[in-house]
Order: sequence, then structure tokens, then C-alpha cells
Amino acid sequence: MHKKTTPNIEKKPSSLRYFQEGPSDINLKNWKLKISGEVSNELSISYDDILKLPKSYFHRRSVCVCLWSIKRHWEGVLLSDVLALAGVDKNDDKLFMKQISHPTDKGVYDSTVHLSSALKRNAILAYEVDGEILKSEQGFPLRFLDFGLFLYKCVKSVSEIKITRENKLGYWEDYAGYDLDGTIQPKRYYAVDLHKKFYFDGNGEVFDHDIE
Repeated sequence: MHKKTTPNIEKKPSSLRYFQEGPSDINLKNWKLKISGEVSNELSISYDDILKLPKSYFHRRSVCVCLWSIKRHWEGVLLSDVLALAGVDKNDDKLFMKQISHPTDKGVYDSTVHLSSALKRNAILAYEVDGEILKSEQGFPLRFLDFGLFLYKCVKSVSEIKITRENKLGYWEDYAGYDLDGTIQPKRYYAVDLHKKFYFDGNGEVFDHDIE
């Protein structure tokens, strides 16, 4: 476990106001991640079984559509390792992945991403950040993270993954007027951890050299 901290974390904007947040009744003893759709082996995998998979550590930067960014220490499992258990064809470029959150009193949050693109970017299912188990605001118990996409495409408290050939806006994305693709675009952002404004002129994940 990486006991590292993120500078200026107390200045990070809260995301508690967003739709997928709300009182949660998640009990890890009976919680499972369901994987269905275009798979050869539909399954439900427990939290303990996820923890038994090879752990991956990434110190990578995420970006919010609200124009703030932060680089944190994430640990979890590679999306590719989990989907391999369900027999997903990672070479099929026409597949998409719909994520569905654990329901709260505010409903559910869903978002769909291009599967092979997420796999190429080493997307993860995170269960720890900065050496600690995710809190509710961070997506307890499991959060999808594709660091090349704005955070609204990365569902918190994900409880179901459907492999599909349809790419549709999620309810909240449609309500908020967000783009279907969600790839991080060239704009001026604020790096919370660095206390620094920067202009990103790329397309996708923001790396250290983009801020220097």
C-alpha cells in the first residue's frame, strides 16, 4: 500500500452535490460487481475476489469538466483483468462499456465509454486513493477511472458493467448537457495539487510535461 499524500487535497472542490451521491446502503459482505452483455461468461464478483486480483498502482491526473484537475495516488485492478474473467473480446473495436452505479435515494448514475480506448489507456477499477479505502465521495467501494476522460465519464460506486454495441448518453450527462465522447479537450485548467493554472493543448490524458 502506498502511504503517499496529495498536496493541497483540502482545496479540492467537493463533488458531493452531484447526482450519483446520496446515502448509501452498501454492505461489502453482499455487494457484488455484475458484468453482463456481450460477454462469454456473465458473472458477479465480490469485493474480496476483486482484492485478490493483481493490484495496480498509478499516480495519474484526473480532470473535471468543471476545469479543475488533481494528481492522486490510485490503487485498484486493471479493467482488462476484470473483463478477462467475463471473456470480453478486447480486440473488438465496436464494443462499448456501460457503467451503472449502486442505487441511492437519488437514483443511479450511468455512463458509456468506448471499450478498446479505455483498455489502451490502462483504465482501472480503483478501490484505494492516497493509501486509503475510497470514501463515499470518492466512489466507495469501487470507481471506474479512465484518465483520458473527464470525470463525469468515470462512474463512482460502480455496481454493474454492461458490454454493449450501443453508445448513449447517461441520464445525468443528458441532463447536464455533457458531451457523449468525454475525452479531455484543449482548455485552460487549474491544477489543485500544484496550485497552478495551465493550458492543455492535447487530447486525452494530461501528463506532467503538459503542465511544466
